[in-house]
Amino acid sequence: MPKLFKEKKSSGEVFRQRRAEKEKAGKRMSEALKEYLTSHKRRKQDTTTASEPVSNVASEPVQIDIDESSTSSFKKPISVQEVVNVDDANTGKIPEQQDDEQPSTSSHSVYLEKTIDPEESNDEEEEREELQQEEQSTSLAILDLSDPANWPAVLTTSLRDSLVRKGPAKQKTNFIFPKDAANRRFTKANYKRRLPNGEETVRNWLVYSVKLNKVFCFCCKLFATKVTTSLTRGGYNDWKNLSQNLSIHEKSNSHLVAIRDWNELSRRFGCGKTIDAASQRLLANETQHWQDVVKRLIGIVKYLGRQCLAFRGSRDTLYSDNNGNYLQLVEMLATFDTVMQEHLKRIKNKDIFQHYLGKDIQNELISLIAKEITKHILQLLKNAKYYSIILDCTPDITLIEQMTIIVRFVSIKEGESRTAEPEICIDEKFLGFIQIQSSTGEGLTEAILSELEKLKIPVGDMRGQGYDNGSNMKGKHQGVQKRILDLNSRAFYIPCSAHTLNLVVNDAAMSCRDAATFFSIVQKIYVFLSGSTVRWNVLKKHIGRLTLKPLSDTRWSSRIDAIRPFRFQVGEIFDALSEISRENSHTAMAQSDAESLSKELNNFKFLCLIVLWYNILNRINFVSKLLQSRSMYLPDVIDILESTTNYLKNYRSDKGFEDLLEEAKDLSLEMEIDPVFPPFVRQTKKKRMFCYEAPDDPICDPAKNFKIECFYSILDVCINSLDERFGQIKHHSKHFQFLYNIQKLKDVPREAVMEYCIDLQNILTDDKSGDADLDGAQLCEELTILAPILRPTMTPSQILAYALKNGFAPNVSIALRILLTLPISVASGERSFSKLKLIKNYLRSSMSQERLVGLAMISIENQIAKEIDFKTLLHDFVTAKARRVKFL
Repeated sequence: MPKLFKEKKSSGEVFRQRRAEKEKAGKRMSEALKEYLTSHKRRKQDTTTASEPVSNVASEPVQIDIDESSTSSFKKPISVQEVVNVDDANTGKIPEQQDDEQPSTSSHSVYLEKTIDPEESNDEEEEREELQQEEQSTSLAILDLSDPANWPAVLTTSLRDSLVRKGPAKQKTNFIFPKDAANRRFTKANYKRRLPNGEETVRNWLVYSVKLNKVFCFCCKLFATKVTTSLTRGGYNDWKNLSQNLSIHEKSNSHLVAIRDWNELSRRFGCGKTIDAASQRLLANETQHWQDVVKRLIGIVKYLGRQCLAFRGSRDTLYSDNNGNYLQLVEMLATFDTVMQEHLKRIKNKDIFQHYLGKDIQNELISLIAKEITKHILQLLKNAKYYSIILDCTPDITLIEQMTIIVRFVSIKEGESRTAEPEICIDEKFLGFIQIQSSTGEGLTEAILSELEKLKIPVGDMRGQGYDNGSNMKGKHQGVQKRILDLNSRAFYIPCSAHTLNLVVNDAAMSCRDAATFFSIVQKIYVFLSGSTVRWNVLKKHIGRLTLKPLSDTRWSSRIDAIRPFRFQVGEIFDALSEISRENSHTAMAQSDAESLSKELNNFKFLCLIVLWYNILNRINFVSKLLQSRSMYLPDVIDILESTTNYLKNYRSDKGFEDLLEEAKDLSLEMEIDPVFPPFVRQTKKKRMFCYEAPDDPICDPAKNFKIECFYSILDVCINSLDERFGQIKHHSKHFQFLYNIQKLKDVPREAVMEYCIDLQNILTDDKSGDADLDGAQLCEELTILAPILRPTMTPSQILAYALKNGFAPNVSIALRILLTLPISVASGERSFSKLKLIKNYLRSSMSQERLVGLAMISIENQIAKEIDFKTLLHDFVTAKARRVKFL
């Protein structure tokens, strides 16, 4: 029957109330349905999947998205639109909608597009619970659970079982307990209980928290049902009344019950007869499976990190093209390894969703390995006590200033037998890169001190600073070395020897016009010949052994590589230029340039400069490579510098100039030119008024002019620059000079030896606290006894090993350790920059700083990564990652 009148529309307030009531009803229905669904356990009867062979994983490639974000769909809670009445869904009933109501989002008014199986909903709910439990376990795995302060307020059964298996942790024997405000501290005597008969028993249930400086009762914190004392929950730190309260607590009934439960559970774990023994066995198998998987993933990460290879590709999908080296190695292992085959099978069948193949787990494993390497280095540094820092800065591919931190220390390894001498190693270890916001002396100092404080490296044990010759580093008033010297007067600054030697050559190259012109011509010849493949082929046709190299802008000592082809193949290079200038197949500009460059080569003066610079740079380059060795120490540097200075002084003589001319004449015969210097261009004379000082008469002989204005000038600058620039190293060497050859001290008067020792004691005494590293008088006595019994050829390292083996002369050992700790060059920092450019290149420019430091640590300290045993760490990591076993 048609409606004759239009119904009156409800007001807005009535409509809002009605809609709110329906939403509340829908919410109650949704919660009731969730409670109903989670009350049942899904029984898995997938016999097809169980009977599938393992080898099918690799034989049937399936594209499986392994991005970590893909697991978010399993963590997403059921939306209101997906929640419908199960009975209505089964009967096909669809709720009707009133004409006067707006479409509602409540559960009872949603049109059913998809029927939800209760078992599927139950499975998703279980997945969410397992993922939440795993996230909690992951966060706990990061903490140090040996400290009760890191235990959560509510302990899960699995966590309690894990703590019971490990047992209470005890502090190391050399640990020093801190004092409180009342100048009292916890002592190790509290770990023991004295019985009435005078005997002592160990309180193995007492645990000390380093983080809180409190003690806890291990068994009561795990098994007590109610809080009776602060030993159970918050910890106890009233050290004055500790003994009395411990005696009361260990006699209480609640403590005895907790000890009984603890011992009972420990005993059951030992014999494998716990109530949930079956589930524990399944969990142990699952843990072993994940341990095998993660062990292989760690091996892949170590391999890629050591080789500086990229991990990810353009895709994060298994069995797809361009999915990166990490997934490709996983797929390759799955072809031969049953563990990885089983793991990929579970991913394929969607039995697991936390597969540990995404970028997040990569970062976690990289960080895990890097932290273990850093921990190992810091332990070596702690054993060595004294150290030096080596710093250098460079911009990366994204123009972020990166500062590398290297520590140099003396590592002492015990001999294989009691009679063998310990092995003395001078180590320079990488600690990481730091992003620099300000490159001033103040900004760099703050960054260094902040990093040392973060790593818990005491600044007071620093005995050396090694930087380049930048003004912000070596500044006498505002430089980094001055600011650190103000904090620690015993942190001696020693500029980089290799960098200083490079500046010596730079000074010599700019000493005269002929030297600057020579290097300009060498670079022009390289640029001209390498600018065209046709011209380069002409050059290769004439030369066979050595090829031309460009000049280095920063490393002057390496310019020997550019000079060497001219020294031994100057005739072949001249023939190549002459051929290019004659052939019409080349452009007119190329012919003109080749002709002008060949004229420069066809000059006896240029040949003399080739011989001169080859002899200088060949010697300097050899010395520079020696100074970059990690095993180099101060006495060797002084010997090398004296040898180099003597070589240059001997070369600066008439005989040296005659030898130079003889070598140049041999080259002139090869070039078929006369061995004479070109004549001077006539110079116009300027009229001058009368003066008291007449100008020097011009040198008319071209050979004599070259000898004075070029040969002597270059060598004089080299010799003077060596003495000036290495003055600071010689100053520090003067204090340690008597330790270079202790054997000779037997012929030195005792008063002189005492003077040396007192001087060394003074410079090794802190200006603020007055603490000294050694006793000068005792050092003199030890040297007097030690000098006659040492072999004449023993080095400072061998003398240190001898002193440590025999267990005497402690002051001599301290002095030699500090001597060997002093830095020589920043070559280790430069080597770390080479790794930086390989790791963070233009294809990987978006890499995070933490990932960059981790990969650099694995690559640079790869030997430590090989030696570290990750077994214990891997077990803890995998136990937290192991999934809950499903029994239904």
